[in-house]
Amino acid sequence: MRNTWVVALLAAQALAQERPDEAAMFGAPEEAALDAGARPSEDSMFGDVPAADAGVPSTSVAIPTDDRDLGQLFGKAVESKFETGEIASDALKIGGTLNLFLQGFWQEGRPFEEGAFSAPMLFDLYLDGRPNDRVRGYVGVRLQFDPTRPTGETERLSNANLGTASVVGLTLTPAQNPAFFLDQLWLRFDIARKVFLTIGRQKVRWGVSRIWYPTDYLNSRPRDPFNPFDVRLGVNMVKVHVPVESLGWNFYAYGIMDAVTVDNSGITVGELGGAVRAEIVLGPAELGLGGIWQKGRRPRYAIDLSSAVGPVDVYAEAAFRDARDFVLFRYPSDLNADNVISKLPEIEPYRPAGLFVQVSGGVSWQFNYTDKNFGVLTLEYFFNPAGYSDVLGYQVKTFGPGVYGVTLDPIQNIALYGGRHNVALSLAAPGIPGADWITVSLSNVVVINDPAALSRLDVIFRVLNYLNVQAFAGLLYGQPGGQLRFQVSSQLINDLANLAEAAEPGAGGQVRESLGPLRFAPILQAGVLLRLAI
Repeated sequence: MRNTWVVALLAAQALAQERPDEAAMFGAPEEAALDAGARPSEDSMFGDVPAADAGVPSTSVAIPTDDRDLGQLFGKAVESKFETGEIASDALKIGGTLNLFLQGFWQEGRPFEEGAFSAPMLFDLYLDGRPNDRVRGYVGVRLQFDPTRPTGETERLSNANLGTASVVGLTLTPAQNPAFFLDQLWLRFDIARKVFLTIGRQKVRWGVSRIWYPTDYLNSRPRDPFNPFDVRLGVNMVKVHVPVESLGWNFYAYGIMDAVTVDNSGITVGELGGAVRAEIVLGPAELGLGGIWQKGRRPRYAIDLSSAVGPVDVYAEAAFRDARDFVLFRYPSDLNADNVISKLPEIEPYRPAGLFVQVSGGVSWQFNYTDKNFGVLTLEYFFNPAGYSDVLGYQVKTFGPGVYGVTLDPIQNIALYGGRHNVALSLAAPGIPGADWITVSLSNVVVINDPAALSRLDVIFRVLNYLNVQAFAGLLYGQPGGQLRFQVSSQLINDLANLAEAAEPGAGGQVRESLGPLRFAPILQAGVLLRLAI
């Protein structure tokens, strides 16, 4: 009621005053005559009154400044926070990606109908909230299911059951089926638009290479280059980013909340880790420097460099690690593929001393083969001093740790990271003549010290803008027994079965049945991927 009486009082006082004539209101003199057909000036129409309150009746009643209704009625126009950008009109985005695989895996010497088949399905859902340009929250979850595997299976996949396992690309997947994962959950904001913080589970990658990533320290394992998407989950950390825009430089600091090993009691403050990285622009080149320190693993350092040199792009990265991170083996000179198990007592695992430097790098050339179409040719090399030097060395690395109880660094158990000398050549054509909706890619990876190779053809069809259909086929060839064409002899399987039988009667037959497919080397992988962006 108080507001109503005040408004009524103001209106009554305004009506009680003498109404000014139009000349006083608009400033038009009565004797001013307009020429016929001439447009009156704006000054003559509106009076060009300099005072903001000219012609407005005054009042002796003060408007209460603490009254919200009167302030909006008589005060200045209210600014919309949506128009100023302080609040976004559509702050939350919801989307995702649905991936359906159909793929087969065949081994040399086995009938075609005995090839392994799997159909992993993955659904990534995200919620991206941006109330304004300075605050952002992101949540990403993943659902993974394979109808070709038993529901509720809990064993973890390994190389031993690769022939029948559900594998996405070359990446071994957790065996819980179906499986639900929290991929990302982070909050990002800034301090005075100078320091940018991201807190929570987030994606991050170090390095500049295309196939091998030896400096990707913040992730537990490098990415599988033949997987159409990154199946690795985010890392729990606090990231602080300080850009220097005038120079194009970027500095990062990371507080790592993932411990190297976690027991049921969780982690302690002392197990938290830290890392730093600098990205420095030097003319046409960009230099990256980084290091990571955490309890449970020795310090690691990284350097990477990328630049344009004439018509090609060159890149390289080097991982500097303590040699004691890795496990190598000394074995007798008469060791062969048939007596690995019997010779295990003579095989000596050891941790080398000194510094190991893992190096990857390459060149990439983009060229036009028609007026509208181009291709990209990439050559990359990876040197890994911790890798095996021959096929026999891979056999020892595979069976030795389980016998001696040693723990290998994760990078030693990842496909394409086992060999010492590795090279890759790829050719990609994003859009072919007359069909820009088709992308073709041919990749070749060679483990020189096997030697063995994987040649893979990928053809991607963009359908209806949101749906991609990817058909792929990979041929594995060369010396059997290494990481690409893993194979064990019948004698070795019998030796393992005899050991199991001696430890537990009846176990030998189970070993022979489960390891039997490993007598055949892989020869072909093929499949189709359907990807729908929602």
